[in-house]
Amino acid sequence: MKNPLTSRPTLDLLDDQELVARTQNGDTAAFDAIMRKYQQKIYHLIYQRVRDRETAKDLCQEAFLKAWQALPKFEGRAAFYNWLYRIAVNCSIDFIRRQKGSIVFAREVLPEDADESLRMSKTLPSSCEILEKQEFRCVLDKAVHQLSPCQRTVFRLRHHEELSIKVIAARLNRSEGTVKTHLHHAHRKLRVLLRPYLQNEPLDWYSTVKLD
Repeated sequence: MKNPLTSRPTLDLLDDQELVARTQNGDTAAFDAIMRKYQQKIYHLIYQRVRDRETAKDLCQEAFLKAWQALPKFEGRAAFYNWLYRIAVNCSIDFIRRQKGSIVFAREVLPEDADESLRMSKTLPSSCEILEKQEFRCVLDKAVHQLSPCQRTVFRLRHHEELSIKVIAARLNRSEGTVKTHLHHAHRKLRVLLRPYLQNEPLDWYSTVKLD
């Protein structure tokens, strides 16, 4: 016979403080109750930022997973929903930042000239469509992993953190000319590595790359 104190209807009536305390004591059913209580609200919060249903669902799951992992350290200094809200917003921001960096790279870095860009656009989906499949991101990450350490660092600072050449140079204690050279070589190597993918051809190197 089920204990009435831990049945689903009873859990759904508990306040956040009690549900958090139970979860921290190992009661997974209490965290299920938290999810039932806030899942739709968190989903809509994320959807308002990413404007894609499937992406919002994935990020909603990611937000609750991060909340579950971080909950043992939650001390209750802020209201629980405010804490959960911040996790969801951060997941959205991280996704948008990654997406923006990849769009900038796909649109501005890969085409070496206008003619090539025009030729590729006739046979390939747009960069946004590639990103929606979340496939390009994985391919790009593995390609970046094949750059030299200096090239990889400069590339990530430029396209992931969106820093200016001047700021990158100051952070790395290098001249702006050196930073530009590393970035130029990184772009050139990535064009070579990614060209088969953009032309719907197999990537011979892809399966051999192991990400850290």
